[in-house]
Amino acid sequence: MQVVILAAGRSSRFFPFSNLAHKSMAPIMGEPIIIHTIKSVKKSGVKDILLVVSPNSEIAKLLGDGSKFGIKITYIIQKEPTGAGNGLLLAEKKIKGNFFLLNASRLDFSSLKDAMALKKINVKAVLLGKKQNKLGKYGVLKLNEDRVLDLIEKPIQGQEPSNIRLIGVYLFSKDFLNILRKTRDEHYRLERAISNLAKKYDVRVTITDKQTPSLKYSWDLLELKDYLLSNSVKSISKKAKIAKSAEVAGLVVIEDGVVVMEGAKIKGPCYIGKNSVVGNNVILRGGVDVEESCVVGANAEIKNSLIMKNTKVHSGYVGDCVIGDNVRIGAGFNTANKRIDRGNISVISPDGDKLDTGLANLGAIIGSGVKIGIKASTMPGVIIGNDSVIGPGTTVLRNIPSDMKYYTKFSETIVRKIK
Repeated sequence: MQVVILAAGRSSRFFPFSNLAHKSMAPIMGEPIIIHTIKSVKKSGVKDILLVVSPNSEIAKLLGDGSKFGIKITYIIQKEPTGAGNGLLLAEKKIKGNFFLLNASRLDFSSLKDAMALKKINVKAVLLGKKQNKLGKYGVLKLNEDRVLDLIEKPIQGQEPSNIRLIGVYLFSKDFLNILRKTRDEHYRLERAISNLAKKYDVRVTITDKQTPSLKYSWDLLELKDYLLSNSVKSISKKAKIAKSAEVAGLVVIEDGVVVMEGAKIKGPCYIGKNSVVGNNVILRGGVDVEESCVVGANAEIKNSLIMKNTKVHSGYVGDCVIGDNVRIGAGFNTANKRIDRGNISVISPDGDKLDTGLANLGAIIGSGVKIGIKASTMPGVIIGNDSVIGPGTTVLRNIPSDMKYYTKFSETIVRKIK
C-alpha cells in the first residue's frame, strides 16, 4: 500500500504565515506539521510515500529520502499550483495499486486508516465523511446508506444532499486515475472526478466521529495543536529547571533547557520547547504550546495559544492566539478573544472576504517578526502581518498588512504650574 501526500501550492489562505514554504511547515510541539503527518503514516504501517511538492521545496530538504523516519519517500514535482487533481496525476506512473490520498496536515491518519479498507473487490474508492451542521464551505456527499451517489461541492443552504461532509482522506483503486485523467482540468478537478466515479462505480463512505483537524486558515493551527497535545505523553526533561514553588499539573511536555521560575502555574495540556523561559507567576492554561527559545515574562497569562520559536511576551493576557516566530511584545499587552454579543468571530481575509471562523473564542493572529509596544491590545480575530510595528497604547481594531506601522497618536499637554 502507498500513500500520496499533497504538499505543493502557495498556501495563500494561510495569511500571515503564507510566507512559509508550505503551511505544513508550521511548527507544533517542536516539529513541523509535515513531520507529524509522516510519523502518523508510518505508525499506520505504510512505509511507501509519494510526496507531491513544489520545485526547490523546503519539505524535501527537511525530510530527505525518508530513511531517518524508517520509510521511503519519492518526490513528485508540481511546477505550478494547478490543484490536487493535477498533483495526483503527476504521481500516476509511481502508483502501484490501491493507494491513500491525503494532504500534508493529516497528522491523524493512523487513527483513520483501518476503518477505510476496501471491503469488496468491486469497490473503487472509500471516502472519509463526518456529520456536520453547517456545510456551505465543504464537499457534501449524496448517499444511499454507505454508498456514495454523488459529491456536491459547496452546496446552497437548504439544498444539501446529506449532513455528511467530505474529510480529506481518500482510499482509491488505481482505476480512479483513468476517471481523473478524463475529467476536465479545473480547480475542483479531483472533486469532479470523485463525482464521476460515484455515478459509474461502487464508491463507499466511512463516517467517523473522531476529531479530524484540518489546516486551511492560520487559526486552524489551534485545532491541530489541541489534537497533538491531547495525544501526547507527559514528559518533563531532567535537564529542565523548575522552581520548587512552581506548579506543574496535568499532561505537560517540558523539553531540555527549559526554566520555570518561582510562582509559575502550568496546567496541561501544555508543551514548552527547548531553552524557553517561563517567568515568575506566569499562568499557562487551556492548551498552550510555547516553542523553542521563547520567553514568557513575569505575570503573563497565556490561554489556548501557539507561540512560535524565539518570541518574547511580557506581562498581560494572551488568549486563543497564534503568534509567529521572532515576535517582541511589550508589557501590559492584552488580547480580546470573545465578542461582546458572544457570537462567532469573523476574520477579514487579505482579499476582503468576511470569513466565519465558527469559533466563539479567537484572539489575534500575529505574524513573524512583529514588534508590539507596551499596553497595546487587539480585538478578536484581527491579523497582524509579518514585520509590522504596533505602537504603545494602541488598540488594533482591524487587520494590519505586513511591513506596516500602526499606532495611536498622542498629544502632549503642558499645563502651567498653579501657584
